[in-house]
Amino acid sequence: MIYFDMSLCIVAVFLVFTLLVGICFSRKKTSFREYAVGNKQFATATLVFTVLATVYGGGGLVRNVECVHCIGLWWIVIMFLSSFGLWIVGRLALRMEPFMQHFSIAETIGNIYGRYPRMVTALVGICSTVLIITMQISVMSQAIGICLKITNPYIMPIVATLLLIFYSTFGRIRAVTFTDVFQFITFAIIIPLLAWLMFLKVDKPVSEILPMLQGHAKFQFSNLFHFNFQLVDMLLLFLSLMASSILPQLMQRVYMSSGPMQAQEVFSYATLFSMVISTFIMLIGLFIFIGAPDLSKEEIWRYLMDHIPFFFKGFLAISLLAMAMSTADSSLNACAIMVGHDMVKSLYNQKEITDAFQLKIGRWATLVVGLLAMMLGFYCNDLLQLLYWGLDIFVPTITAPFILAIFGFRGTSRTALIGIATGVFSILGWKKWIEPCIGMDGSFLAMAVNGLAMMAAHYLLKQPNGLGWVEPDNEFKQMQQAHVRKCAERKETIKNAWANRKFTLAKLRPSDSTLRLTGLYMIVTAILGYWFIQPELVYWGICQGLLGALFTSYGVFMRYNSFFNQNSPGWLIGLCWLVGCVFYLPLNLLWYWWHLVDPIFSASLSLAHYAIILWVLPLYLGIRVVATALLVAIYPISVGLSFSVLSSLFPLFMVTLLVVAMIICFKVKVGGYMAQNLYLKNQDKVRVSQKLKESLYDLTMVRSAALNLSKRYGSILEQVIRKIEQSVSFLDGNMPLYKQDF
Repeated sequence: MIYFDMSLCIVAVFLVFTLLVGICFSRKKTSFREYAVGNKQFATATLVFTVLATVYGGGGLVRNVECVHCIGLWWIVIMFLSSFGLWIVGRLALRMEPFMQHFSIAETIGNIYGRYPRMVTALVGICSTVLIITMQISVMSQAIGICLKITNPYIMPIVATLLLIFYSTFGRIRAVTFTDVFQFITFAIIIPLLAWLMFLKVDKPVSEILPMLQGHAKFQFSNLFHFNFQLVDMLLLFLSLMASSILPQLMQRVYMSSGPMQAQEVFSYATLFSMVISTFIMLIGLFIFIGAPDLSKEEIWRYLMDHIPFFFKGFLAISLLAMAMSTADSSLNACAIMVGHDMVKSLYNQKEITDAFQLKIGRWATLVVGLLAMMLGFYCNDLLQLLYWGLDIFVPTITAPFILAIFGFRGTSRTALIGIATGVFSILGWKKWIEPCIGMDGSFLAMAVNGLAMMAAHYLLKQPNGLGWVEPDNEFKQMQQAHVRKCAERKETIKNAWANRKFTLAKLRPSDSTLRLTGLYMIVTAILGYWFIQPELVYWGICQGLLGALFTSYGVFMRYNSFFNQNSPGWLIGLCWLVGCVFYLPLNLLWYWWHLVDPIFSASLSLAHYAIILWVLPLYLGIRVVATALLVAIYPISVGLSFSVLSSLFPLFMVTLLVVAMIICFKVKVGGYMAQNLYLKNQDKVRVSQKLKESLYDLTMVRSAALNLSKRYGSILEQVIRKIEQSVSFLDGNMPLYKQDF
């Protein structure tokens, strides 16, 4: 029996909208290339969203919250540092120019090592994606039944699974990508709100939360750096998680990029956003622990459901659905590519295969794998165990050959198969004999053994000519040279700026209007601050007013006074301006936070000061000043404000972050437009100078030609001129005779 309530309506609307987005970006007729990687013209923001939607699944959310509550600081560190796995993928993508036209990681390995390693890679990738899909469906089975009043918890997972199978089967990568974007936006909004709701339920100030966490052994930093079995276990798990970033569905996002540079940019942005999302997930687990530290792992999410508002349960349900479906449909699509492209191509061995046949095989594979994972999800509930199984299947077998291929190793099929077999036997032996004794994950060690076995097989066995290590491609060399050149230019710029510091400061000199407006702003904030500060601190407002009057007076009449114009160099004005903006405004903020009287005024003043700093200073300097001021202000805010005041100021803090982000984006775009205009103007100047050079070159050629003619035919011309002169003189002498005859 299903109870008709608001939560169920929210979930139904979300599923219908997801279906509409999937259908909107689907096509009935498409080539297999478009089905696999699209047109390779996706925007960077779109690829960033789909990478994050693929990485953060519903299983990851549930598992991370449970592990933060049960394991503590160890898992927080692992979860936070694991975000750098995306950064590693981005760095590897810079070397993948020869493989950017491939469809999957199996095709890349097949291109380097041959047919049989390609088949093995495809089989291992299919098994790992099945486990990932199983985790997502397991989350839907566990969590959605708690969120909604559904007596049968299998109804919603079945509906959601069939839905994602539908648009993954009949759509293409474009449909999966844009549904991922919609689903990412959904859970990226809900997860911070969930963390804030759990913070409200704690009802304790930050100054009490930190000592409370330090009172438990698993949240003490002193236990983090003790060399023991737990440290080695967590280190091995962290390395395995970093190595598992090279998943088929994530590497497919690399192949979808237009080139290595876009792929590297996508994964760099994804790393930053991943750290933010991980922080919010970590806070959810921490706040649940503070509210109920003695909960078992099975009771954590039930406790969370009981302590959030009733209307928010529907939003939490669609957040879990969005995270699970976005990861599952990406895995389904990657699995379909490996079956329809890699397995089929390997089995048919270079025979011509039509796109229609590949699409048919891939779609049937999507349906079969999705249903198989759904059935497995009903019987497997331990998400952490599923994670370990996935690591044991993928990391020891595929990661080492792929990384070696990216770094330029070229080997035979025998070499790759020896390494893969060594990795498989290593992880099996570890699971049977070593792990029961020490309880540590050995997938990373098996990966290392795989790579060593490949190197041993390559150098100890006889190999055909032309194999071994090759140099990077030309594009990667050009990128390396460009990076070295930029670093040298940056160092030279800093050196020249310091050597010519007066000229650098003179360039920072603001316009008259900027000076006047900034001075008026300082005077107004000084007057307003007078009403909110204590009487004994009034001298701070006087100093602020005097500084504002100095800026305003210089902009009004000092600049037009010949004496001040002649005796006040530009670098001095730039220095005063820099000191006033870089030191005065942040110090003013810290003064108000430390001598807190009205928190609303202080928070509003922070928003205004940050906006002014970012607006009037160069962006590279303004971001550093604002970041430093934010970090320093965290301590007085957390200590001086109570829990209720922090709750009331939360919307204002969010508006501050939004305004800061908008100003940064606006100045970046304006800087890009200015650079483009300067480039076009310089090009016009280059064209004019080039035409002038061409005309001068033509004149030079004419002059040289004339000189050559004069040198070559000078004597002849002199003789001709002499004959003419003689003829003229003869005619002049005999002219009277002619006249007489006439």
